[in-house]
Amino acid sequence: MLSEIDHQLLHVWGRRLLGREKGAPRIAVVGNCQSFGIAYGMKLLIPRAHVDRFTIVRKGLSTLDMLAKTLSSYDHVFSLEFQPGFVRGGGWEELKALLPDVASIPSIVFSGFHPDTIYVLDPTRSGFPIEGPTGPYHSAIALFAYLRGMSVEQTVSLYGAPLFEALGYFDVWEDSAREFLELARASGLDLSAELIRWSRSGPFMYSMNHPKAFVLFDVAKALLAKVGMKTDPVEFGDFAVDDIVRGVVFPVYPEIAERYGHRGSYLFKRSNYRLARFVGEFDDLRGFVEGSFAVFAEHQRAQLMTSRMLEWEADPTVARLFDFHAADAITKKYARA
Repeated sequence: MLSEIDHQLLHVWGRRLLGREKGAPRIAVVGNCQSFGIAYGMKLLIPRAHVDRFTIVRKGLSTLDMLAKTLSSYDHVFSLEFQPGFVRGGGWEELKALLPDVASIPSIVFSGFHPDTIYVLDPTRSGFPIEGPTGPYHSAIALFAYLRGMSVEQTVSLYGAPLFEALGYFDVWEDSAREFLELARASGLDLSAELIRWSRSGPFMYSMNHPKAFVLFDVAKALLAKVGMKTDPVEFGDFAVDDIVRGVVFPVYPEIAERYGHRGSYLFKRSNYRLARFVGEFDDLRGFVEGSFAVFAEHQRAQLMTSRMLEWEADPTVARLFDFHAADAITKKYARA
């Protein structure tokens, strides 16, 4: 089965054979789900440019040599780092060896708004992600509560400032900001001013590695400036296209958002890539926990043991925190009844 990058390579070579390529400079953007926002931003900033996006999210049939040969005819190539296996013959490091002038795009990863989010990678399936209501993104609180045998009601009661504070969820921001800026600097970008501006505008991430469209636009602008390309002044909001929001949205919990002066929610958006047929589905906190528990129940305990679960299970204090806050919340609930 052909992957996205297989289709794109066929499309590009077919277009070249027919002499249908227009625009200059010629720009290529290579990467994962973040690459559309980068490519779209570059086209918006330089409307006369010819911009192609090469999506690497699934394993395909194309070889690295085929990709490098295709990219070699572009004036500028920007690429997110990608691991070997998606393209036969290597990953980012091998591409860099074949195309020394390829410019690195920093991966936008920021956990400050989503400290509870974890991946659950199934060791019995070569680390393949176990998917729940919000795809590969799971709640650490929900998973640990499930592993402790708590009910849905007990688990829902855990979500609140007392447990968040005890788990250190309010202390993640600074490390997340530092790590993000270090990734940007590794690509030759200083995004410190942008990070401050994004933070003031509200939660700028849909999940820990899915940024909102205006973030990717700003990164595109910084990348073009780095290679000395002049851009046209434009108001992104007038032309905004947000490809990533078709996927899942893991909410910023209200108690966490309020710490930074913003509004949060417990509304979990399920992915929907067929907007023409279906408007999509959402879960409230109870529905999300119920859906998560149903998925967890289909797996053995060993399949669910993420690094955070192992760390929490090794610390008796964490178990006591969960038990205490669950009991306290239920007691308060019935005291008010």
